[in-house]
Amino acid sequence: MEVILTCTQRTTLKDLLDQIIPNKNNMPSAGEISTGYIESSVLVSAHNAHVVLDILKAIHTISDARHSKPFSSLVDSAKKSSLAMVENQEPDLFNAFVQLAYSGYYTNASVIKRLGPNARKPQPEGFPIAPFDPTIVKNVRDLGPRYRKT
Repeated sequence: MEVILTCTQRTTLKDLLDQIIPNKNNMPSAGEISTGYIESSVLVSAHNAHVVLDILKAIHTISDARHSKPFSSLVDSAKKSSLAMVENQEPDLFNAFVQLAYSGYYTNASVIKRLGPNARKPQPEGFPIAPFDPTIVKNVRDLGPRYRKT
């Protein structure tokens, strides 16, 4: 199997995933479940490779600048604040990474089995959806009805 991540990057990736979905309520953490999925997706998708490598670079830069040590060596509170800073500075990158993490986690057979048949969406409110923009259908509305009234 081709390898794209170094051992240090793999450790950082696992720690990042553990911050996004921690081990609680008898559920495994995302680091335990999603790391392999993400590494595989990096090999088959250039977009996913950019997302993962860019988030690893961003978290490395922030933890080095703020704490002068690698992300994996930080205590949980420092990891959370570093991750929050990445989210604030790179919201699109962060959201793409979270969606990748959720895809790996919530499609895993052991997670699906533990959630059971009555599982709901992964977040209480789901992902935010942009409000509907009526201007995108203006041209169609301007055409008028395409049927005859009976």
